[in-house]
Amino acid sequence: MNTKLGATMPSPIVENMIARTAIPVVDADTVTDFIKQSPRAVLFFCADPKKYPESNDVAMALPEIIKEYDGLAGALVAQSCEIALQKEFDFTAWPALAFFKEGQYLGAITGIQNWDDYLEKINQMFAKDLSATIATVNL
Repeated sequence: MNTKLGATMPSPIVENMIARTAIPVVDADTVTDFIKQSPRAVLFFCADPKKYPESNDVAMALPEIIKEYDGLAGALVAQSCEIALQKEFDFTAWPALAFFKEGQYLGAITGIQNWDDYLEKINQMFAKDLSATIATVNL
């Protein structure tokens, strides 16, 4: 997985998050492997923080979310493939955190949330019984 987005970074705050936490950057070629490597994963669809200023806030919250959940692996989706990958999931607002359990998409949280709201929504997603779920997303 890449640790750099290429010549441009979404923002200095996102760049700092990557440098501090070693959160990888995934693209269309590496996203499936990333999701399958961990029992639980989260993808950060940052978009352009100039257009979506909440992206910087989510970049600050993401490392704390990862710390909160043992075994949760996080990655930033490269801007070059965000739109193509976003079409695979059921969110239409930016920024977004897309959550996975055992390789299956659970749902997304968009925008910045209060900490308690993050925990409640994430816990609900991770509590889903995947044996009764039909996979609807094929990456």
